[in-house]
This record gives sequence, structure tokens and C-alpha cells, in this order.
Amino acid sequence: MQHEAGWPAMGALINGEAAWLMHVRYEGDAGFSTRNPLYAGPEKAVIEYYLSNGQRDEYPASWNITTAEAIRGLQYFLEEEAMAPWLHWHEERP
Repeated sequence: MQHEAGWPAMGALINGEAAWLMHVRYEGDAGFSTRNPLYAGPEKAVIEYYLSNGQRDEYPASWNITTAEAIRGLQYFLEEEAMAPWLHWHEERP
């Protein structure tokens, strides 16, 4: 069920087996994004994501979850309109 105004909303960026999710509760909300608390790679490593308009974005590799985890999180959101409780979420600050 989607609220009349389209909120809450969840988006995903996926590059092969790498993905991350962003959850926003209302327009203008800084929202929440996934993090990987088990990440042990280089601190400055990034993963590239290409948007449908061709724009290339980079996000820290420590934000990466697997694509399978992201899809499972999206399915949970569609059913429950909530962030998947088994994922690690970081509250963004404006």
C-alpha cells in the first residue's frame, strides 16, 4: 500500500553484486541509508553506480550490501512500508 503522497519511499542503487538502499519518510527527509558493519576493505574505497540518465555516482564501499540483501530489503519495504530490521541503517543528517 502506498500513501497518497507517495511516502515513505525506498530507492536502490545496484552495480553487479554491490548495492545500497535509501529510505525516506517524507519529502525533504534526509532519510536513512544502509551500511555494512562488517566491511574490512580500504577506508577510501568507492563503488560506482550509473543512474538511468547516464550520471555516474560514487559511494563508499562501506555502504555496500549485496544485491540479494537489497532485493530482500525492497521486498520487505513493499510488504511492510518499513526499513528491513536485519539491515544496518544510518540516519542521514541534513
